[in-house]
Amino acid sequence: MRGLLIFLAMFAAAFVAAGLAVSFVTALSYVRVQRGGRPLLPGEPEIETLPPLLKEQENLSTIRIWGKLLARVSHVHTLKKHIEEANLSWSPGRVTLAMLLAGATTGSLLAVPDWIPGWLAALAGLAATLGPYLYILRRRAERFQKFAALFPEALDTLTRALKAGYPLSAAIELLGNEQPEPLAGEMRRTRDEWKLGTSWDHALDNLASRIPIPEVRLFAAAVKMQNRIGGRLNDVLARVGEGMRDAAVLESEVRAISVHSRMTGMVLTFLPLGIVIMMMLVNPGYVMTLTYSSTGRTLILVAIIANVTAHFLIRHLSRVRM
Repeated sequence: MRGLLIFLAMFAAAFVAAGLAVSFVTALSYVRVQRGGRPLLPGEPEIETLPPLLKEQENLSTIRIWGKLLARVSHVHTLKKHIEEANLSWSPGRVTLAMLLAGATTGSLLAVPDWIPGWLAALAGLAATLGPYLYILRRRAERFQKFAALFPEALDTLTRALKAGYPLSAAIELLGNEQPEPLAGEMRRTRDEWKLGTSWDHALDNLASRIPIPEVRLFAAAVKMQNRIGGRLNDVLARVGEGMRDAAVLESEVRAISVHSRMTGMVLTFLPLGIVIMMMLVNPGYVMTLTYSSTGRTLILVAIIANVTAHFLIRHLSRVRM
């Protein structure tokens, strides 16, 4: 009975943690859009990638009851958008259930031993809850980084195609056929939207919404400006591509300069763990003495928390934002 109550409590805590995590990322994404892009004017409609009828027919989960429950959560569409941006075939229902089960199971298993404090079991359960969502965010960031790395070369190909006399639609179709993923798929989707009757401005805005990185927003703004005032688009795209390439070189130099700080943080993080392993191999009783008393166990927990905190602090300080 006690184990069931602990499992239910961990399940509820995991649900709250999942909601807070999605809410935090939603607020952070909103702040970044307000800083990096143009905010919507009063009364200006938002750009929708799908008609409202299709949006209403989207299933959030294969379990109807769970899907109805998720539909009442305001941030579930943000989670669905992050899954799509990560190019994963998961549904929000599967992700949320995986988060809840991981958190509840981890917290319940760690709550069984008496020598593990309850707050540590709860903290580990919350960390396990965030695991699937953090994996999605990592896959999403890697996909955006790969897209940004391929984009300058794609702009060069687009510029050469325009100089050769290709229209913009044929040049973008050329990118969709010859460039690697994920750039090719996004270009084909943009071309398909235009063929179905969407204007180039809306199609490029949808592209910038699916790939929210500065390079794509700059490309969309350049093409829309050329459509409004005229001019030679190939020259504009050539300068945009050159600027992106220079920015990438500068970012690489900054990362090379900061690699010493990041390596120092990694060494300082794993050095205590290596020392403990060596002492366990040489004299296990010397280390196990700490586990025999409450003071020793408290010192072990404090050392773990301090080590993890110092790792993320050094990582944050060594990060240089462009």
